Amino acid sequence: MWLLGFLWTSAGIFIGGMLAWLFKGINKKAHIIYALCTGIILGLISFEVLPEAVESGGWLSTVIGFILGMMLFKVLHSRLHFREDKSHTVKKLYIRTGLLLMLSFAVHNLPIGITLGANEKADFTKALLQTLLFHSIPEGIILFMPLVLAGLSLFAILLISLLVSIPVALGVFIGGFLVNPFLNTIFMSFAMGMIFIVTVSEILYPALHKSTVLKVVCCTLVGFGLIGYYLHLL
Repeated sequence: MWLLGFLWTSAGIFIGGMLAWLFKGINKKAHIIYALCTGIILGLISFEVLPEAVESGGWLSTVIGFILGMMLFKVLHSRLHFREDKSHTVKKLYIRTGLLLMLSFAVHNLPIGITLGANEKADFTKALLQTLLFHSIPEGIILFMPLVLAGLSLFAILLISLLVSIPVALGVFIGGFLVNPFLNTIFMSFAMGMIFIVTVSEILYPALHKSTVLKVVCCTLVGFGLIGYYLHLL
């Protein structure tokens, strides 16, 4: 089961990375892509992660994990802060955004693996694996867009896809021995807090600086609507 979870997650993230790589030539329109990604991320949080976290452990543990996630972001943001450099500032900012998103999605994948490992129903497991695959595709696009704009290679996309998926396999092992709704919610909301603050400060904010507020808001709403419809189909 751990291998299936690992492979399906890796495949979905890699497909998303390939889609991001195919669109690498439109870096002049990166603000549009960033606005769309903002809508997709906020949609994922609103339609999937938040309701699941609240249902699993309630509002208190969800809020605690969310705040802890934002606090960790602040620490990492200061550690990964790059000095201004005329020739490399933009590239380094893309890398920083990618690294923060990488960590966020890796943490987010752990409770998914725990849920998979704790489940004993074959039908639910099959549905969960299918959802995991398609759920990982937009995450891959979001994760790799800044890294591709920074010049990431196809081999690096494959390697990162595997690395980010490792927590799913680890979670399957943990889920087989320990099922704790409170801890599961903390992990989910922790990742949600990190993803949210990364989205606002590293994706939405730069997009607003490179385009008009109206265009960014419209693209964000389009992304939000698309992911809502996509998740509805699943």
